Amino acid sequence: MTLAEEQPRKKMTAAEVERLVNRLRGVPAGTPSLEEAKALRAEGWHLVVAYCRISDDAHKRDGHGVEDQTRHCARIAERTRSVVVQHYIDNDKSASKASVTRDDFDSMIDALERGTTDHGYPVDGVVCVADDRLYRGAHAYERFVDSFTAHPDRIYADDTGGHDLYGDGAEYRGLLGVAASRSETKKKKRRARLNHLARAERGEPVAGRRPFGWNADKLTLHPEESKVVRQGVTDLLAGKSITTVTRNFVASGLTSTMGNSWQLQTVKQILRNPRICGFRKLKGELVSDSEGNPVVGKWEPICTPKEWYAVTALLEKNRSAGGWDGSGDGKRTPRKYLLTGLLRCGKKLEDGQTCHAKMHGAPARKTHKYRCRSVLDGGCDKLSRQGPAIDKLISELVLAKLEKRNAEREPVEEVWADEAKMEAAQRRKTALADQWHAEEISDSTFFSLLKKVELEIKRLGVERKAWAARQETRKHKVTDVRAQWQDDRLDLQQKRRIIFDALEAVIVLPGVKGSHKFDPDTIIPVWKEESAS
Repeated sequence: MTLAEEQPRKKMTAAEVERLVNRLRGVPAGTPSLEEAKALRAEGWHLVVAYCRISDDAHKRDGHGVEDQTRHCARIAERTRSVVVQHYIDNDKSASKASVTRDDFDSMIDALERGTTDHGYPVDGVVCVADDRLYRGAHAYERFVDSFTAHPDRIYADDTGGHDLYGDGAEYRGLLGVAASRSETKKKKRRARLNHLARAERGEPVAGRRPFGWNADKLTLHPEESKVVRQGVTDLLAGKSITTVTRNFVASGLTSTMGNSWQLQTVKQILRNPRICGFRKLKGELVSDSEGNPVVGKWEPICTPKEWYAVTALLEKNRSAGGWDGSGDGKRTPRKYLLTGLLRCGKKLEDGQTCHAKMHGAPARKTHKYRCRSVLDGGCDKLSRQGPAIDKLISELVLAKLEKRNAEREPVEEVWADEAKMEAAQRRKTALADQWHAEEISDSTFFSLLKKVELEIKRLGVERKAWAARQETRKHKVTDVRAQWQDDRLDLQQKRRIIFDALEAVIVLPGVKGSHKFDPDTIIPVWKEESAS
């Protein structure tokens, strides 16, 4: 073996893998012409097609699994005095999942029924490295056999030799193979699940791709990447939008561990991943120990659990009711104007009712304005006010309100008020288990009481997460908002978030007709009620 052959194969991009598979698919290089192939057939050679498939190429992603199969199929064909005239290849596709469409398998079935390939070559048989490359379910096996036997005297061969698919035992052999294949698939899945669970409970990192923020050992922090993630956590807790955080990821000059550029969804996935605080999820739930506490992984964390809880709470809040930019209107597109979506038209309509439609920002000469929506969009389209004066007034009112609140705000609580309740529930759960193991209570009593105490622990856990998120957000609140606001250290989305957190709406009344003087009395803020948290 040469040194070049000993080197590990370089992982390809998805596009490179697709190009390789497309090059292998179809008529193999060096195949005789149709006339030459027919002449060989007249001399007793068989013209066969080869089917190649690999279930999971996502990990190695080099496409060489099916490439190796094509070479092995050529060797099998030589042993049966056959020539491969067509490759049918399904890369990175499962044969055991009914939802997966195998395009080349379907094309091969069509060719077998038709009797010729798309290039006109007669089909005298099929070769593949093993039965389970062709089928793992009864339906796929029946389709293959029905199309194969649609024409007489065909040959089928795999690595173990030739097989008669016309005889009485063909169906029996095939269904036995299907059953064995399904059994092996289930065993593999079960072993994988148990292995994942065991590794998670030991706090070991998962196999697979290196997570962004950590070195190749998946334990120690990557100095540059972890700094970007840490800054993303800090920025979100300080009120910056996920859009701004994503821009900062892009500005860092780093790419994802797959070499891709940053997308908003990818950044959200990183910040939602409990790995950044040392925890891990399986099937959407945090992995916990016997006491119900999250298992702490062996890798270095980027942030604290409290910070992670706060970040996930913010992202969930913005995803549902508040919109990704914190505007409260559910829109994901970052806004260009400070108060779009908050202002409400206060113009009286002809029937005496107030319009109350949302007003939106629009460019005006050298500035911007806020105007009511069109009639078709649910507004009256009859009120328009200059934007800068309203922006300045609302900003000042909100800043004054925040300064007053900060002066009156209670200090951050260091201990959750219901911590004793959680500890008591955990003790009850442990005591129940001890009683059950000592056979002091019956199975039915144990599981009935266990269900109740686990529900209480889950409820208290949710409340503790919400409390931790509120406390962590308080710690990261901008203390001197006015200075940061005036020095432009807050971006537009941060300012919108602060304003939308303080106000339910702002009613805009029409100005005095013929007067160019701004009247602050025509702008009526509707404040949100003080939160008990």
